[in-house]
Amino acid sequence: MVCQLSFLCLDSLIHSFAGQLESTMTLSYLKAGRLKQWLGRQDCPAFLRECKVIFDKAFRKSSVNDCPAASAFGPVPEGLKHVICGTKVALRARHSVGDIVYSRCSTHVGNSLVAFYPGGNRSSPPIPGSIQHIAVYPNQDVVYLVKRQMPASPGLVDPYVDYPHFPARLYTNALSPDLDLVRPDWILSHYA
Repeated sequence: MVCQLSFLCLDSLIHSFAGQLESTMTLSYLKAGRLKQWLGRQDCPAFLRECKVIFDKAFRKSSVNDCPAASAFGPVPEGLKHVICGTKVALRARHSVGDIVYSRCSTHVGNSLVAFYPGGNRSSPPIPGSIQHIAVYPNQDVVYLVKRQMPASPGLVDPYVDYPHFPARLYTNALSPDLDLVRPDWILSHYA
């Protein structure tokens, strides 16, 4: 009853500054979130746990990392031969590590933006870049081919420079023409 009243109040609040479509989408998102939270609780009734099994089968995430079939491996594309070792590779649209999904920029720009340690050296500061390609070798090793974000022009004032413990910096929208080979465990996080 309280949950229903709160959704009604929220619906009227959303309608006051947004349209019907925005209200419907926001309420659907909130209701789905509440359902997921309820299904994850320890005291969830047994018959609802059965529904969760069906939901998990219908909306599973594991298809992101399905291993490519042997026929999916082909010769390394000409533009990537200078970066990728080996003769055969499969290119993927996305790859997940744990619950984090990384994508090439042509698939999803937001999931392609990563801060990574160049060469895996964690003593150097992470570098922002955009994943251009995700390559899978026949032995199932995965590498990302990343273009670095170009640094901001020297005359531009960086408002974050006065905060050494806040690791934000300004960069341009331009990307380096060179590709870096980055392993998934060299990535610190996504960035904006």
